[in-house]
Amino acid sequence: MENTSSDKLYAKISRYCAYQERSSGEVRQKLRLLGADSNTAGKLLERLADDNFINEERFARAYVRGKFRINGWGRLKIKNGLRAKGVDENLIRTVLAQEIDTAEYADLLHKTVSEKGVKTAISRGFEPGMIQNCDSY
Repeated sequence: MENTSSDKLYAKISRYCAYQERSSGEVRQKLRLLGADSNTAGKLLERLADDNFINEERFARAYVRGKFRINGWGRLKIKNGLRAKGVDENLIRTVLAQEIDTAEYADLLHKTVSEKGVKTAISRGFEPGMIQNCDSY
């Protein structure tokens, strides 16, 4: 791609990233849909990271907080979602440990099991061992 078309693509993809946090995997996929070859996509991803439009750790933290607090997901479902977005396993472990308070997690599990049942807790990605230890049923 020539520079003007690369600049237009950068303008479009930077707006895409500014709208909400994105993983580099999501941005790479969007660039492919927009017609960027792998070389151009790589250069644009570097530029987006340099300009702070994408940051994998910031994305992972926002994802974990949102899925836990807003959607009521358990660790397993959050972890699988992050894997699907192409986030590094070490980063997933670190962010899950730092962003989810153990007491808050236990409270959410207890509330989910008592209000919605065990099947819902399982479908939301709570660990089966923790569900069994939940004393509300």
